[in-house]
Amino acid sequence: MKLVVVADDFTGANDTGVQLAKKGARTEVLLDERATVSPRADVLVINTESRALSAEEAGLKVSEALRPFFQEKAGQPIIYKKIDSTFRGNVGAEIAAAMKASGAMLAIIAAAIPAAGRTTREGQCLVQGIPLVETEFASDPKTPILSSHIGTLIGLQSTLPVYEACLETVRGNELSVFLQQLATKGPCCVVMDAELDGDLVQIAQAVGNLTASYILVGAAGLANALPPASYLTPKQRLPVLAVAGSMSEITQRQIAYAAREKSLGIVDIDVETLLASPAPETLLPYVRAAVTVLEDRQHCVLRTCRDVGARQAIDELCRRYGYTRQQLGDYIGLRLGEITRQIIAGAQIGGLFLTGGDIAIAVARALGAEGYRIAAEVAPCVPCGTFVNSEIDDLPVITKAGGFGNETTLRDALYFIEEMYSGK
Repeated sequence: MKLVVVADDFTGANDTGVQLAKKGARTEVLLDERATVSPRADVLVINTESRALSAEEAGLKVSEALRPFFQEKAGQPIIYKKIDSTFRGNVGAEIAAAMKASGAMLAIIAAAIPAAGRTTREGQCLVQGIPLVETEFASDPKTPILSSHIGTLIGLQSTLPVYEACLETVRGNELSVFLQQLATKGPCCVVMDAELDGDLVQIAQAVGNLTASYILVGAAGLANALPPASYLTPKQRLPVLAVAGSMSEITQRQIAYAAREKSLGIVDIDVETLLASPAPETLLPYVRAAVTVLEDRQHCVLRTCRDVGARQAIDELCRRYGYTRQQLGDYIGLRLGEITRQIIAGAQIGGLFLTGGDIAIAVARALGAEGYRIAAEVAPCVPCGTFVNSEIDDLPVITKAGGFGNETTLRDALYFIEEMYSGK
């Protein structure tokens, strides 16, 4: 995830998020700062619902929303503090909180939406050319406006120095240099004049050349001006994780065929090891082996049965550990489900292939799924769909009864998910 937007109300979160979604970004809006973050989002938009709160409460909301993204130095996203284009709400407090949470030196403030008649000239917010304080927004019942001067409005809730970039600076060739020099003065805000969409594009391009740390502050206009490279990661064809709990002979032949034709790593799971110890540590070697395969961009198969001998050992395992066959299957499914959940937490995958009914339901439960939404048929009686309300969201999931299919079925399923993924 390269970009995190923090908005102070839901509709504002959406009108900014759509600017990025329409350019191909998987954009997800969280209704509050405590919601679960999707690992597949390109852009995350967090609604703190803080516009009508006190300045102190609003700042705390923003800090809480951003804290998880700055606990490690690597992989920190760009922060976009979405504000109201007429500066209603706790703009100063929320900018200050976002800068402190991210460690940014610059808050680059460009709230103009020229297409909606919202512009900035000489540091003043104008609506259809009229100073903000002379419009109906000045008497907003919840968050009235006291000034048209943006620096003044920020200063009501923040002690950060506020500088201004006039239109001449914005439209010149030295905007990046101007901003970089301001960053040497210490943490500060820079209000950017903008009367045209092209001005916002100039600002977005200049920001991309900065080496100083920054946050972006704006509304839908600046979001629309951002180059897609600033928030889109180049699409990659991600590998598939196959969980083969079926001991049927056809399943073993399907794995062998796919291994000959595809870049495929097999992780064999020793069922007796799982039975001998319920300790979580027992699962770690299998999780690590699978994550290593997937990180090499190879498809990975978790296999509990590699030959006829493993099938014939089931009765002996039941006798030794005091299980019926059903109880043994349930226990293996439970452990395989947890292994699968941990693998998905540690590696990016493009989809799941689950064979064996006990295993498929165990994995579904381990991932918190409440159902299965069928979308297509890969082969006769082999559906592809998605788990409903699960940890893997709308990732494709193919399920197959152990004895179904011919020897090409697993290979065909891998091709099916590859094509689906690459077409997104």
